[in-house]
Formats: sequence, structure tokens, C-alpha cells
Amino acid sequence: MRSLCFIAVVVSWVLVVLAWSLPPQFKDAVSQSGTTDLNQLLRDRHYLELNAALSSKSNLSVSDRTFFEGVMANRCNRVADSIKMLEPLVPTLSTTDKERGVITLSTLADDYEKSFRYSDAANAYSELERRFGLLMDENERRRVSREAARWSLLRGSPPQSIEVKQPFSVPTRKDRVGLPEVSVDFGKFHESLILDTGANLSAISFSLAQRLGLKISNSSATSNGIAGRRMTIRTAVIPEFRLGEAKLRNVAVIVIDDKDMIVPTLHYRIPGSIGFPVLSALGRITFFADGRFGVGSNLAASSSGEENLFLQRLTPVVAAEIAGAERLFTIDTGSAGTFFTLQYYIEHKNDFASQTIGNFELAGAGGVRTYPSYLTGKVNIKMGGACVSVNEIPVIAQTQGQSDDKFYGNIGQLFLGRLKSYTFDFEKMRFSAEGDTCTPTALPQP
Repeated sequence: MRSLCFIAVVVSWVLVVLAWSLPPQFKDAVSQSGTTDLNQLLRDRHYLELNAALSSKSNLSVSDRTFFEGVMANRCNRVADSIKMLEPLVPTLSTTDKERGVITLSTLADDYEKSFRYSDAANAYSELERRFGLLMDENERRRVSREAARWSLLRGSPPQSIEVKQPFSVPTRKDRVGLPEVSVDFGKFHESLILDTGANLSAISFSLAQRLGLKISNSSATSNGIAGRRMTIRTAVIPEFRLGEAKLRNVAVIVIDDKDMIVPTLHYRIPGSIGFPVLSALGRITFFADGRFGVGSNLAASSSGEENLFLQRLTPVVAAEIAGAERLFTIDTGSAGTFFTLQYYIEHKNDFASQTIGNFELAGAGGVRTYPSYLTGKVNIKMGGACVSVNEIPVIAQTQGQSDDKFYGNIGQLFLGRLKSYTFDFEKMRFSAEGDTCTPTALPQP
């Protein structure tokens, strides 16, 4: 079923050419039918179900099919396909369908980000704000404005490139909060950075940027830390560094004030991170329980199977099975926490009726944020061919105020650290894992 990510885009390349020869009134009439369920699935981030629904829809208009399949090409990391389908739709976007306009331009901006076309990404966000800003709520408008400002900091920067001649592995170590760090060779010295799939861009401290002699952007932008506190960020481009046998050039990084890299309550300083754009460019990466980090096609168990990996902007999302139901989770190697979101709480609310509510703390750059939460009993999570039994997983009982609320939770090191190995294949969009087997069962009463 999920292989439709590829089939769909081939069909749409043909359809998008035909779409513009149809009379406008015909296109408008057809586009009003048959998309209500698809819009809701997209709105709720139900990508597994959306893939299946698209395969069964035979009455979609050309423009509707091109839109949905262009968005799904983006979620399946087929960036060039997504751009080819969505760019021709931009002139036809109308303020009468604000949701589609916002999704189309936001998705294109994300495609440009992943293609290292930073100026185009900034322009897409600026166009989104210009054309649809007055129709957005305050939070939505503020987010788009921030994104335009952030990517503008990288205008004119060269695109990232990578050279990997053969598979390799390098040792890692766990830092004091259990996150995997790897030694990065900057030529004059080495520095340990977190391998962080959850980081939208690699991040370094201001002091490290100075040590590297980087040209830091004169302008700055703002970003909300995990606690909601605004942080000032700048950008820079690292001309070259080595990660094992991989040589990376022109890597864009966020430069963060040193004080914002400190989590006082944990007495912990975030060392900086190797983020998604670098890790995904490596193609196929494997984390081993013995501490190795591998790059290449022959370093772990077979990655055969269906596509179970998606992207929500620059964040990996993986399908996992709980109590016989398949749900989507964000997966973050740079997070110690595994937790469930409000989506899980809504579905299992009765299970916590007799439990006293507590607090769950999420720590990161910018501080710590506390959420009201409950704790599960024993839960079996099956993901990528492995199954792990976990206990007392926090369940956040309120919205976090971000798009991740649409997913079922986050998979962090509490789960990942119990696997023998786990592999991200960003080319075939598969997540595979080795670990103890167990049979997913219904959630017991806490």
C-alpha cells in the first residue's frame, strides 16, 4: 500500500500537464467533490490512511489529485517530484481556499529547504504571508513570518554536498542524559556533537562558531525554545568537516547563544547537534547498541519491507503498532524522552480516570517546559520489525501548541536505547530495527 508514494507521482507528472487545458469552470466544479475526507486526513496527519484513500479515489479532478500527491511526495521525501507537481499549482491558488493555499506554499517552502534552495524557501514563506496572511490566525501568521526571516539569513549560501565513498562506522558515546554523541573532525580540532534526527538544522554554540572562524550572519531571527522563551538565533555555513569517512561541505547551521544551550535544572550543557539535513543526506544510517554509528547499506539487518517512514517538514515520522492499531510517531534520536501526546490521551482517557495527574518535563534549548500528564502501565510498541515493552510512559493531557500534537507521541532514547540496532533509510523511506520480540497487546489499566 505505501509503495503508492512512488506510483502516485509518476501518474501526476502526466496529469499536471493536462490540468491547465481544462476550462476554469470545469476545474472549479470538479474540485468541489470528493476531497472532504482527504482534506481531513491531511489535516490530521494520517498519512497511512491518506495513501490508501488516494489509491481508491478514481473521481478526483486533475488539480485535486496533483495537490494531494504532490504533498504526499513531500512527506515521502521525494522532493523533486513534489516540486514538479506543486509549482504549477501556485498561480491558481485562491484566497477562497486558504487551507490549500497555505499547505501548497508551506510544502513547497519545505521542498526548497530540503533542496538547500534557501532563498526560494524564504521567498515561498514571504509569498505565503503576502497572499494569505490576513486570513491566518495570529499564531499561524507569526510562524510564517519567523520562517521567512530564518531562511532569509541563509540567502545566497551554497547548497550542502556530501561525499561518501564506502560504508563505514564510527564509535559514539552517550552523554550524561543518554543522547548519542559523535566526534566531528573540523580539521584543526575535534568536537563532540549529538546525532539528532529531531533537529531541523544542525546547531552549534556561538563560541564554537567563533572557534571555527565562521562568518556568522549579521542579521538575526527569533526562535521559541522548548519552554516557549524566545531565543535569538543567527546562521553560518561550515565550509567542510568530516564525520567518519563522510566529507560534508557547506553545511548550514543555526548559531545559538551559549547561555541558551544550558539546561539549568539538569546541570547540562547541550553540546550542539548534527541535524536532519546531514543525517538524511547520508542515505542509510544505523545506530547500534554497542555504540557504533554506521553509514551504508551493509551495516545492519535487511531493510526489506514497506515504507513506514514519513517526514513532517524536517522531522522524521515513523509508523508504530500499539494494541493492534498502527499510529504515527515523531522519532527523535536527540531526545531522551518517549511520551504520548494528547491524541493518545483522548483515545485512552478512561484508562486514567482513577489516576492522579502529575507533571512531565521536556527539556531542551531554551529551558524546560512542564505539562500535566498521566503514566501508562505496561505498553508493547512494535516498530520497524522489533517490539519493546515499556512501562510508565508519560501521557501529556493537554495540547503542546504545535503540529506534533497531531501525532501519537514521540519515540526517544527510552525506547531506542533498548534496541540492538535501528536503521533510518531515507532513500527507501524505511525504518527497521532489531530487538526482543513481543506481541502487542491492549493497554492494561495503570
